Amino acid sequence: MRRLPIPNALTLVLVTLILVNYFGVFADLDWTWQVRTGQLIVDMGQLRTPETFSYTIAGTEVHDFEWLYEVILYFAWSVFGLGGLKFLKVLLVFTPLFLVGRQLQREGVRWHGIVLALGAAVFTLAPAWNLRPLYCTTIGLLLVATMLHNHCTGKQPLSWWLVAVMLVWSNLHPGVITGQGLILGAIGWEWLNQWLRWNTPLDPSLARRVCDPSLARRACVGSLWRLTLIGSVAFAATFLSPDPIERFRYPFKPELAHPIMRIFSEMQPLYTFLSKPPYAVAVIYLVAALVMLTIVFRFRHYRVWELALFAGLAFLGNFAFRSAMDWLLVMLALGTPQIARLLAQAARTMRARIGIAGMLRVDRSLKKTLASPLFRWQPAWISATLVALLAMSLFPPLSRAMPLQNSGEWPVAALNHIEESGIAGRFFAPPDYGAYVGWRLGARGKIYTDTRGFFFPPVLLEDSHFIPQLGPEWRQRLDRVLYQYQSDFLLLETQGPRGALWQLLEKHVPRPLYRDQQTVLLGADQVRDGLRAIDQTFRAASR
Repeated sequence: MRRLPIPNALTLVLVTLILVNYFGVFADLDWTWQVRTGQLIVDMGQLRTPETFSYTIAGTEVHDFEWLYEVILYFAWSVFGLGGLKFLKVLLVFTPLFLVGRQLQREGVRWHGIVLALGAAVFTLAPAWNLRPLYCTTIGLLLVATMLHNHCTGKQPLSWWLVAVMLVWSNLHPGVITGQGLILGAIGWEWLNQWLRWNTPLDPSLARRVCDPSLARRACVGSLWRLTLIGSVAFAATFLSPDPIERFRYPFKPELAHPIMRIFSEMQPLYTFLSKPPYAVAVIYLVAALVMLTIVFRFRHYRVWELALFAGLAFLGNFAFRSAMDWLLVMLALGTPQIARLLAQAARTMRARIGIAGMLRVDRSLKKTLASPLFRWQPAWISATLVALLAMSLFPPLSRAMPLQNSGEWPVAALNHIEESGIAGRFFAPPDYGAYVGWRLGARGKIYTDTRGFFFPPVLLEDSHFIPQLGPEWRQRLDRVLYQYQSDFLLLETQGPRGALWQLLEKHVPRPLYRDQQTVLLGADQVRDGLRAIDQTFRAASR
């Protein structure tokens, strides 16, 4: 049996990244309602379930385009506990990086180029690593884009696996509409290109259906019809999912453009993160600038549908941070080979120019450094780490007793008290607190809103965001919470901007139901009494 080699610097970095990603706490609480929704789907035996977590939109049938993802999370949680979810997170985070690296290797990019590309991706994306269904769209988009690219450039004929990818993707995440558009765009352009001939055209012949090895990088015989047939079937497969027409219409609903959606960091424009440490967003714009340079000098080496994909992802990525990962990784997968070829072309034709000479020296230095034993690829260590984590995740006594289970930002102590005291009812809280209340109390704790921002009417999200901060129209909003929706309890922060309401009420509520340095629990009657005392004080001061 061969012994594992001594781990080098690259291996130590990669193993550390995997372990930190696995053992770190989840960055948000979306997974809580996703697990609960998965359980509802399984228990009720239907893909679209009525709302049962909240008391504000109870009974309404909410859309659910992620049912398969939620069911997978539920089974992972119910069978293996937190460890099962953590291993899923590792798979979701590192699979896109693997796909990018594999594509760059297939394109002939040298090892130091692959390390630089993946290093840029890790540096940029690591702060946002989390258990999110968004990764399903990133994985699907990378698979579809590279399969289409490899087919259209004659590297590998399009596989029927495209149909399976689109079918599964359409039941995992609504971002499959980007894949639908990509397939239709590729088919449409390649037929139009038969006339325009901006790129090397695909062979429209029906006589043969396999690639001729002698054509090398040129078109495959019959490849246009193969693209059309398999692409059309893959597109049709996406309709084997809940509400495919509603899924297409959903992103264009006006409530999704409401300003309150920007309270969720993933919905904020990408440029707003430029000035925030660790300033990683700048790397995305640097990669975009380099890819744009290749488009200028190597325009006809890109298929036009690839340029349309870049443009669409650039728009989505700048509109909302949640799409920045797709933009960056697709640029790295399809643009890095063109950057390498442009640099090689410059080395042959413009070596004497000062700027080119400097870039070539940097390239040689990086190549020498990253080709050294310190940065040699050691897959055995990565495989061993993943196998060890998988074994830990599949062994319930270990997977259910994971360290670092709770974030310091969650109201853990408050919910411990609520559970021990048997408190139940309707809870008003900020969206993240609402998600945690629902997770810990289940049917005993109905919530005003939670982090399912797309499900709730904007006015309810505004209430849960502005009331704790004494924001616009907070008093009228609080009256709605107390009287229209008959809330029983308010779970609030005591510090920071979201502690403003409690700081106002504190003098008039001497004995809250629970209080610690982070969180306070108030009964609705206590809040009403506190508001009346504030009103009396204000009237007395006005006389």
